[in-house]
Amino acid sequence: MMARLIIATLAVLCGLASGQGDRGAQSVRIHSAPFPNAPPAPQPGPIPGSTPDSLPPEFRCLSAFSVRKATRGSSTVRSGSSTRVRFQDVLTAEGGWSPSENDFLAPCRGLYFFSFHGVAPDGGDFTLALIKNGQYQVTAYGGKGNYQQGSNSALLLLNQGDLVHLELQQGSLYEHPHGEAYTSFSGFLVKDY
Repeated sequence: MMARLIIATLAVLCGLASGQGDRGAQSVRIHSAPFPNAPPAPQPGPIPGSTPDSLPPEFRCLSAFSVRKATRGSSTVRSGSSTRVRFQDVLTAEGGWSPSENDFLAPCRGLYFFSFHGVAPDGGDFTLALIKNGQYQVTAYGGKGNYQQGSNSALLLLNQGDLVHLELQQGSLYEHPHGEAYTSFSGFLVKDY
């Protein structure tokens, strides 16, 4: 029995050393009883008719982003107009975030969580809105005072191709003149369908 175990181990190691790995490995069959408590062999590729929950993680939709520091050009808006907030720094972009458009394009249908934060300049205020496909969702407001802040979050059901962005609807956002960042926007996929 020990000799068969050693032969099976060597056969598996030789298969891995030859570059076959999990996806291309061929099963090794020893003419004896199977090993007790052995895990089932991995199945390559999605199985027709499977649901997203039953697929291996590499075949599921993955999406997360986090951006910070509003640019000076989009940090002030006069009342009666609005503008898309543009960001200087991308911290994470794992599917969906467009640095050139400063918006999120849903790569798949699912539940997505978004959060955002802003700071008003000293003596100023701001209204910052989360927009989905051109429609208002939730608002953060920073009132007049000494660098007041506002933040909000939302859990949204998005279809593939839905667009989400932040819009400064009135007022100004304050950003530190150096490396610190006070405006941020993050989102991630909670569950795909």
